[in-house]
Amino acid sequence: MAVAQETREFDSWQQALDAQKLSPEQIAVLQQMIDQGEAKTLDRAAQLLDWQESVLDPMEHMYGF
Repeated sequence: MAVAQETREFDSWQQALDAQKLSPEQIAVLQQMIDQGEAKTLDRAAQLLDWQESVLDPMEHMYGF
């Protein structure tokens, strides 16, 4: 998730996966989600991360939005 000082490499895990723009480390994050039973495919893991980033925004929680 992006923090105020952090720049994001991409806006969507799903779009970056589809465009093959994820680094090996980022693919490993998705694979770990599969290994832990959180998702069945890389696509689903990417969708879940996109959803988490849209719902669980730390700036919103910090300022109570």
